[in-house]
Formats: sequence, structure tokens, C-alpha cells
Amino acid sequence: MSSRHPLRPQVLAAWALVALLLAAIPTLQGIFDFPLYNLIFLYLVFFWVAQATSWNLFSGYSGYFSFGQGAFFGAGMYTTAILGARHGWSLLPTLPIAALVAGTIALATAFLVFRLRRLSGEIFALFTLVVALGIGALSNNWTAIDGGRGIPLGQLDYPDWLGSTTQMLYYVGLLIALVAVFIAYLIQHNRFGAGLFAIRDDEKVAEAIGVPTLRYKVGVFALNGVIAGISGGLHAQQVNFISPGSTFSLRVPVFVILMSVVGGRRHWFGPVLGAVLIYTVTDRMSGAGYAELSQIVLALVLITATLFLRGGISTRLLERPVPPVVALVAVTAISALLTDSTAITVFAYGLVAALVVLFLPARVVPGTGSGRRRRPPGGAAEPVLGRDEDADVAPQESGR
Repeated sequence: MSSRHPLRPQVLAAWALVALLLAAIPTLQGIFDFPLYNLIFLYLVFFWVAQATSWNLFSGYSGYFSFGQGAFFGAGMYTTAILGARHGWSLLPTLPIAALVAGTIALATAFLVFRLRRLSGEIFALFTLVVALGIGALSNNWTAIDGGRGIPLGQLDYPDWLGSTTQMLYYVGLLIALVAVFIAYLIQHNRFGAGLFAIRDDEKVAEAIGVPTLRYKVGVFALNGVIAGISGGLHAQQVNFISPGSTFSLRVPVFVILMSVVGGRRHWFGPVLGAVLIYTVTDRMSGAGYAELSQIVLALVLITATLFLRGGISTRLLERPVPPVVALVAVTAISALLTDSTAITVFAYGLVAALVVLFLPARVVPGTGSGRRRRPPGGAAEPVLGRDEDADVAPQESGR
């Protein structure tokens, strides 16, 4: 096995270690009796990681900008709600059905859109938005789905060995997030991912060199729907009451786009970083009564990242990992010692400090040199830090 093979033993061991550490947290919560809200918070982080990663698999890797995330997420939620609340299904069997329904919607949309080449560019993005709004309107007016009354789920059955409801949500949410991120990692490092990056850089050239562009786009769009649907199905149990207005709003598609753009769309780790950063900061600010201010802060972060970090913070982190990690650890530790804030709040302080360090120019950060240019997945040049480097890529990103 090559030393660079994506499934080499060291990599698999690292994935297994991360999974085991995260899976041990509910047990540690029972031993040390730290607040149960920490598990709920982590479940919501896993939810956003799965959603952002599923969006990035299609829109980040292939360059096609989609607003259809709400349709897939909502289809998953309603599938679980209808099967569980109206037909008495247990929670876990509803999840693969939720994935199947959302994946089928994505597959049908992809066949229609990509067969009609006129539906490209901004029209493609608008079409996916119309699909989401159309399914929302159908749910709101068709009593077989909802009829505008909303569906209360109550407590759906699940196996006792998964523990309390919070622990069950944590374990299943963790599994979905890990599988989604691992799939994104594998795709980035295989022939399928190379083809998607080629489509993103120049679809006509990709076709000329033999990339089956239609098959790749349809396949990854369906995968986007499957992951979003199964994650949405589980989330239905967490929110416990779903309605068309809240389920098919623009919140989910806007947040996953924001998380992926800030984190970095060319790397499997970008949506993970973006989800952790943005959800943690918004959760803490909303909890402190600054929900409106958090929207302004997110807008400023997005503008700054778009202007100066067009590869996302994952690119900057890969180039100079030490300063932000030091800032994260130092500020988190100091905040824990000097304040009586919760663990999540002091971690949020550390994340903000790390983000500030990432945005600083390389010349003012000790030990970082001038910022070496990395070669991103797909072979195209990744942005030079702090410069408007991506002018040849930007038109393609906005043009699909």
C-alpha cells in the first residue's frame, strides 16, 4: 500500500481514535456529571457537520451552487415524522427511508436539470431553490404530508442500549457525521473526486479528457440528498415538532453555504471547521442575548473570508497550523482560569482568538514566513494568502 494511500493504516488508526474519543464523551458525562447540555450542543455540531459536508460534496467539489439543501433536509424530517408519528415506526428504521426519499428527490432533480443544459449558471441555483420552496408549499397544502398543521413526534421508540434520548441522538448523530466526513475524505482522494474537481475547474475540458460528467454530477447530487435526508430524519426527533414554515426556511441552506465557504470548499475538512466555528459562536452569542449581533458578525466573517481567504480557513490552517492552535489552547486555558464561564463558552473564546490569528497577514505572525502556497485537491492553484489569487476560478464558481 502506497505511503500516500488514503486508507493507509496510520490514517485508519487516526479516524478510529477520533471516533472512539468522541464516542466516549457520553460515558464521561455520566462519570463526571458535567452538564447534559454539552451532549445536546455536540449533537447539534454533528448535525451541522453532516449537513455542511453533504452540501460541499456537490457544490464545493463540482462547483455547482445549490440551494436545494432545504428540500433534502426537509424531506428527511417529514419522512421520519410521518412514519413515526402517524404509522408507529421506531426511529432507526425511518432513517434509511428518509435517506431514500431525499436521495430520490435529488436524483430526479439532477436528471431533469443536467439533461437540460439550459438550466445552468444562476438558473441552476434558482431551480434548486424553487424545488425546495415547491416541496415546502406542497407540504403546507397537502394534508397527506402536513396540511399546515405541523406534526408533533413525541418520543419515538429506539433500542434501550442507546441510553437516554440525548445519548441516542448523540451516538446516531456522531455516526452520521463521521460517515459523511469519511465519504468526503475518500471522494477527495480518489478518481471520482478528481473528476469532480475537473468539472469545477472547466467542465468542457473535463469532458474532453474522458470524465463522465453527467454520471458524476448526478451521482454526487444524489449522495448530497441521501446524507442531508438521513441527518434531517434524525433531527426531526430532536426538534420534536415540525412544520413547513420552519423546516423549509432558508436557514439550513444559508448556514451550510456559510459554513462551507468560511471553512473551505476544496477540502473535506473545510465544512467541519466551518460548522464547528460558526455554530459555536452563534450558539454562545444567541445564548447571551445577542442573536441579531451574531448575524452581523457572521456576515463580517463571510465578507472577510471571501476577500482574503478564498480557499477558506482550512487552507490557511494547513499552511500555518501552529499559531492558531496555540491561540486556541492559550485563550481557552486562560478563560477557564480567569472566568466562571462554561466549557463551551471558553472554547468559543479560543475559537475566536484562533480565527483572528488566521486572518492576520503572515508577516505579523511570528514563525510563519511569507505563507507557502499549497496545491489543493484537483490540481488547480490554491489562493496565495492575502492576495486576490483566484480570479481565474471565480467566474466558474459563479457561473454555474
